[in-house]
Amino acid sequence: MRSQLIFAFATTTLAFPTPFPQSTGADSCPSKALTPQTWIDLKIDDFLAGAAKNYTKTTTNNVQALAASFGAPNFFCGLDSFCNAGQPCLPIELPAWYAAIAIQNWNNYMNNMNTAIGFASSILSLKLPEIVQDVFPDPQDNITPLKNMVTIFGSVLGFVPFTGAVATAAGTLQKGLAFVNGRLKPPAATDRFLAWSDVASSMADIVRDYQAVVSTSMTAILNAPVDDADNGINGIISGGNFLGVSQNFTQTDLQNIVIDSITRNALGLALQAQKMFVTRFSNVNTCNDEDQNMLCTKNDGSSTFTQWALLRREGDANAESQIDTSKVLMDKYGMTKLEFLKGPTDCFDTNGKKQLTNPFDTGLPTDAKAACVFNLLVCDIDSSRPSSGKGIVNFCKEDQGLDV
Repeated sequence: MRSQLIFAFATTTLAFPTPFPQSTGADSCPSKALTPQTWIDLKIDDFLAGAAKNYTKTTTNNVQALAASFGAPNFFCGLDSFCNAGQPCLPIELPAWYAAIAIQNWNNYMNNMNTAIGFASSILSLKLPEIVQDVFPDPQDNITPLKNMVTIFGSVLGFVPFTGAVATAAGTLQKGLAFVNGRLKPPAATDRFLAWSDVASSMADIVRDYQAVVSTSMTAILNAPVDDADNGINGIISGGNFLGVSQNFTQTDLQNIVIDSITRNALGLALQAQKMFVTRFSNVNTCNDEDQNMLCTKNDGSSTFTQWALLRREGDANAESQIDTSKVLMDKYGMTKLEFLKGPTDCFDTNGKKQLTNPFDTGLPTDAKAACVFNLLVCDIDSSRPSSGKGIVNFCKEDQGLDV
């Protein structure tokens, strides 16, 4: 049953009402291209400000009441409902028709978001157990904050376009993320943790929370007076960002965009949960990087080297080389030593020596190799200084405050 559910998600297509809005209508009613520029040129925001003063306000579904004032009394939006603006002047006259198209597209977008939450859950439910099997053989729960998965969800949802095809979503990503993180206000995952041993349960929690957010947001917008400062539909569609032609897309379309970044970010989280860390030895006189968990570079203008190592506490104080894990990162996931060893230290250096900097609260970048996507704790050891006599783990823990 579980595999059937995942397969169902994978083959689902986000659906839109038909017919799609076109820039044609009655012969006597020529219309312009469905673009934000048309919205600006025709001053639709000013038109809507005037319409807000003339429609009959209601206690519920003011969006429908506004549409009724345009001549479309059967224009009902909502979750699992697809309000249809029809064609220009059939029945809504210009310029009100452009506003109705934007409302229709907003309604489509919210329904698509509701479905895409399931897409995101399916993508993660397929990927995370594989990562657990590969690099987290003894998974522990109550380690990784669930908010990390909410961030990954936001990465997927940010690519759901207001209009158009997902293949052109790169230019609308920031708009989508701004909407997801502003208007929809992602659910807080405070004091909850990812269940690495039962990923499905964590994904179910996020799906339930996120879909509740979508439902609550949509209801608030539908019911608010159209010119309400917080939830009015006039503000939602202002500027014409929702004016366009919607197109179908599938889970695969979204997955192809985000899967590499999701995978590398989750790999880092899985290693963090096991308290693996990168040690950077500076000013080393001799260096050997034959082992998969070691990297060496010669320092410019010096006879010394810098050496990186992927380590983990073994026993009371011993640092164990993570050779097998490094092999998996390279052989299966295509990562280089520079990426999984030097990459975390570059993130550490760039962000003022702050551990585990996460600049992706609003969503991961599409570039899986971007700084900090894969991240681990960093311990700096200057080999030119007198030894403290402590083992690596104790030094990193006691002198640098690392939780290792």
